[in-house]
Amino acid sequence: MKLSDEELVDLAMNNAYAMLVGNKSIDELLDEEEEMVLVPDPEITDEELSEDLIEYFITTEEYEKCAKIKDLMSFRNMIDNILNTKNAK
Repeated sequence: MKLSDEELVDLAMNNAYAMLVGNKSIDELLDEEEEMVLVPDPEITDEELSEDLIEYFITTEEYEKCAKIKDLMSFRNMIDNILNTKNAK
């Protein structure tokens, strides 16, 4: 079954979300999907990916995903601050 462009974008965003929040690994996605569809630029940071995903999920009105991404970003920032404080000493 051929997916439309809109369905491919949705699949890519949901796959990226699943990987970002730790619900699935790349191996699990490869096993599940006939076609591996991911957000195209593997060189972007998690922060950039997070912002892109939030923008997308706002348009699809999936606010729970937006909240989870924001929580994850806050948690990562908190951990980074703790690690940077310890490394600065």
